[in-house]
Amino acid sequence: MPAEVPDSAAERFYQSQRTARLGDASITQKKMFGTTALCVGGKVFMFPWRGTLVVKIPAARVEELIAAGHAERFDPGHGRTSATWAAVFADAGEQWPHLAEQARSFVAG
Repeated sequence: MPAEVPDSAAERFYQSQRTARLGDASITQKKMFGTTALCVGGKVFMFPWRGTLVVKIPAARVEELIAAGHAERFDPGHGRTSATWAAVFADAGEQWPHLAEQARSFVAG
């Protein structure tokens, strides 16, 4: 299954963020897992994945999203997950703008 789901809500949100954020000199992009990711300081903080928005955020926030049923731990397909990567479902799309900024700040340090 491809990483990107064409015309998904996550892909549309990501593309809007990509367009808005690439004007910032600290934001770059790179390919990973068959999709394009946004980076700050060379480190990935957000990308679309199979209809979800994947963000790198504090572990406690990942747990909150999972407990609320809004996300799952991101698994790129090899069975290993990380405490700080969340795949946030489309039904939590109203939280995506805040999570995108939280991810950028978290990764930027």
